[in-house]
Amino acid sequence: EAVFDFSGSGRLELSLKAGDVIFLLRRVNTDWLEGTVRDRTGIFPESFVNIIKPLPESDSDEEGGASKSGNHAQSSYSCLRCYLLQPEGIDTRDICVEEDLSTQPSYEDLLSRMRDVFQVEDIALNYRDPEGDLIRILDDEDVTLMVQESKQTGSKVKRPVNQFPWELLV
Repeated sequence: EAVFDFSGSGRLELSLKAGDVIFLLRRVNTDWLEGTVRDRTGIFPESFVNIIKPLPESDSDEEGGASKSGNHAQSSYSCLRCYLLQPEGIDTRDICVEEDLSTQPSYEDLLSRMRDVFQVEDIALNYRDPEGDLIRILDDEDVTLMVQESKQTGSKVKRPVNQFPWELLV
């Protein structure tokens, strides 16, 4: 949670208002974190925030190791990297969802979520296959295929622990 206002400079930094609840994605270095707030993703100084739930890799024994057993008291969040491809450029968003990384969404859920996030009705969902080709998603079977293929190629891509191994191109 942001304790102070922070005015980010440049495109990489995330502007914060005191009271904002930021979803942490990763630690950039000892002083900076990366996170998402209000559908925007960027970096910000750790000194401006109070960490409510630490990042997974910084797990210490303060929780008595309970988090390792898998029964979380609070819900866990996962992030989905999405790209809105437009004539004027690409709008990249990390969308946080209260779902486990093993959860497979339905085609209709993905479609309605992307319409909400990007505020565009007339959209198509796509993903890149292991060869790098753009594949159109038309139904739940295509979503299943995307998830299966991403599990095979996912290890090649460096991404945060809580990010789905697949990405949507809208």
